[in-house]
Amino acid sequence: MLAFLAGCQEEIPPAATSSSKQDPKPVVAEKAPEPSQISAGTEPVDKQPPRPPLREDFQGEPKLPLFPRVGDFQPPPGSERHLNWRSFIDHLVKVTGVAENAADGSRGWVFRSIKSIDSLGYFSPVAVEPNKIYQVSFKLIADLPEGASAGMGILEFDEFLWIGEQYNEETYIKHFLGGHEGRRLTGKGHGIQAFVFTTGPETRMVHLVLFRDGTHDLNSLMFDDIEIR
Repeated sequence: MLAFLAGCQEEIPPAATSSSKQDPKPVVAEKAPEPSQISAGTEPVDKQPPRPPLREDFQGEPKLPLFPRVGDFQPPPGSERHLNWRSFIDHLVKVTGVAENAADGSRGWVFRSIKSIDSLGYFSPVAVEPNKIYQVSFKLIADLPEGASAGMGILEFDEFLWIGEQYNEETYIKHFLGGHEGRRLTGKGHGIQAFVFTTGPETRMVHLVLFRDGTHDLNSLMFDDIEIR
């Protein structure tokens, strides 16, 4: 879904700035909070994974956990690629947050691309049932340059993994079953998008992947009203 990044081997990006020139219109950015997270490690005894029907409108308490994603998987710890990957992850978090649409007061999840990175985004793990049809909808506000695209897709896995960060290659290969592109938009995207997918016979978890691929610019994009049912 998100192509592995040759860009991870390029120079580490500078720290994000708070210049208003980087804020999208009509989005008014607030202080970016840390992404919603599930603690890494084994499954908590007293906690149930998020399951459909779910709807996230970013108006109150988080309904969907969101984790930063750069490439298909996390490079091996201790490698130069891992250090660069971590720097890109940290930078992505700095340019991400819940923001308000000045036009109507709605709130959404806002982030932008990073120079020298071809593909990045966020993922949300959701427990699902095998051999079942699900519908996904979301609102995207974006003004993408030529050569860029954004949208939402699905990755399928064989069990719900209580891991609070992007998977390493070993975990990814062991549990990954397949994917669905969902909806990929170019140019200006405004309004509700929707798609349907059917889980496989072994699928127990999907990642809802909010992605932004291609040509870099300083315009942010906003995801809102994310729903799976």
